[in-house]
Amino acid sequence: MENRYEKYKDSGIAWIGNIPEHWEVKKLGHLYIPRNEKVSDKDYPALSVTMQGVLLQLENVAKTNDGDNRKLVKIGDFAINSRSDRRGSCGISKYDGSVSLINIVLTPINDMNPVYYEWLFHSSLFSDEYYRWGHGIVNDLWTTRWQEMKNIQIAAPPLHEQQLIATYLDQKCSEIDELITLQEEMITKLQSYKQSVITEAVTKGLDKNV
Repeated sequence: MENRYEKYKDSGIAWIGNIPEHWEVKKLGHLYIPRNEKVSDKDYPALSVTMQGVLLQLENVAKTNDGDNRKLVKIGDFAINSRSDRRGSCGISKYDGSVSLINIVLTPINDMNPVYYEWLFHSSLFSDEYYRWGHGIVNDLWTTRWQEMKNIQIAAPPLHEQQLIATYLDQKCSEIDELITLQEEMITKLQSYKQSVITEAVTKGLDKNV
């Protein structure tokens, strides 16, 4: 990718490399504070932290017997699943609710564009770094806690650039998602056509013109 600014500098962060000269490097602990209030799903609706963001939990989702031991989430909070087998499951909540204790819930403490950081947290590079700071016995039980997460360093552009980047990614990724949907619909139709071709051939034989 071509340089988009005149001058760059070494961020000092191995997983990021060079950044625009006027950007800063900050620890996550300087941007967020954890929300650790315990609540019940009887008082706050159950939410799921997924790769599509923080969503209302579906009625048919299997529920645990520990509904009184969940974390409070408020509108605007950021939640991320701490386990490596849920890689990429994170997002900004549009709801007041409750999530499983395996999630880290964070509240912004400085002037920022939360959507910019949400996109950053969804990047594969950040996911790799996030779980590099974790601990565990086996891969699917590998967990990153806030005590580790708060020390992760990230690139922090000026606020107006955060807003521009967030707007660009909202629009561009929405266009890409639409293309993916169209491709998936085409694949579904082609798979259905393939099955009809097979069925016709093995049950009706071949057309005389074949």
